[in-house]
Amino acid sequence: METRLHWYAPGFLDRALSLDLPEFAQEFLSLNEDYARGYEALMTQRAADAAARQRTLETFARPWGLRFPC
Repeated sequence: METRLHWYAPGFLDRALSLDLPEFAQEFLSLNEDYARGYEALMTQRAADAAARQRTLETFARPWGLRFPC
């Protein structure tokens, strides 16, 4: 697993400029503690079925302006 970037770390700008837009957005969100906690909780949840999983993803994604593939 790749470590998260930190705004003031040496090489941050070089690394950030090498990312495509979706990668940059993910990196930016991962620096937000609320997002990181929510994402971690989401990854540990077990949904009863595919429809329930999709609803959970949509509920998590909405406040962050994200869309997950179907």
